[in-house]
Amino acid sequence: MTLSSSIQHEFDTQAISTLQTTRGDLDAGDEGRILYSIGRRSAVQPPIRPYDFKRPERISQDQLRSLKSLHESFARNYGGQLTGMSRMIVDMEIEAAEQISYAEYISSIGNPTCFATVLAPELGGRLLLEMSKEVYYPLIERLLGGDVNGPIIPRRALTTIETRLAKSVLHRAMQPLHDAWSGIRSVNFTIDSVESNPQIAQIVSPNEVVLAIRFKAGLSGGSGSMSLCLPYALIENLIEDLGTRSWSGSSDGGGSSEHASSVQSHLSDAAVEISAILASTTITLSELRSMQPGDVLLTGVPTTSPATVCVQGRPKFEGHQGQHMGRRAIQVLGQSSSK
Repeated sequence: MTLSSSIQHEFDTQAISTLQTTRGDLDAGDEGRILYSIGRRSAVQPPIRPYDFKRPERISQDQLRSLKSLHESFARNYGGQLTGMSRMIVDMEIEAAEQISYAEYISSIGNPTCFATVLAPELGGRLLLEMSKEVYYPLIERLLGGDVNGPIIPRRALTTIETRLAKSVLHRAMQPLHDAWSGIRSVNFTIDSVESNPQIAQIVSPNEVVLAIRFKAGLSGGSGSMSLCLPYALIENLIEDLGTRSWSGSSDGGGSSEHASSVQSHLSDAAVEISAILASTTITLSELRSMQPGDVLLTGVPTTSPATVCVQGRPKFEGHQGQHMGRRAIQVLGQSSSK
């Protein structure tokens, strides 16, 4: 044994002895706070979490939740756009959001597929909006007047006519996408091109980190997926704003009060139907079939009893029946007890 190895052995022995003495002086509740120990025979192991250097996490979990909440409204609004266009129910919701490299995102989507390169000049770049063939082929089938319950899903690239129809379908996503981003920055999203092969869309380098937001679309006859690819360089300048704002739908400030007053002013002009129930009774079906003009129904309710005033068919107020300027009228007394 050399001198250096002897000194090292003596140091290790003293360190292990000191650590065991220290552990003997600790309470039972303090043992969990030891982060590491010298020697492999110790039962205390440090918490280890694997980290992939090929997929760095540049977006924190709070910022990721903000981005997911921001695009939840996009999913709802775009689903409504597709419902109105195809005249069938299209439900869309966020399925996952992850940080991966652009090469991994391209390899994860199908080929052929339907995707659009979207320009975002205010953000200084481009993004991708992809729709699986299980979604856009039934939509195209519906637009052409076919049956969506059993559509044929071809494994080929889009034809010229299908590409133009797919561009119209994806164009409906631009306004919901603009509305979703308007809370943080006004962005005019426009479609640059629509393709079938995702390998030809090189908006960033293959090793660049992107945020892939995946949606699940349910429609008549089946379901499919849709995804949105946001390069990190595109949202890098907005990361701080995402961390300091809440996109849960409830925010304070001058903007919310202006929206509330605008909504209230529009609702004030909305027309509602008001009806009054003076009395009610029950008869048999045979009596109903034998009724003739001039027959009298006996309700057993006196005319002095309060009437029920209904708004849009729902009881809201109680009132007395009478006359006003020669017309039958109801005087509102208060809120209905059955409201």
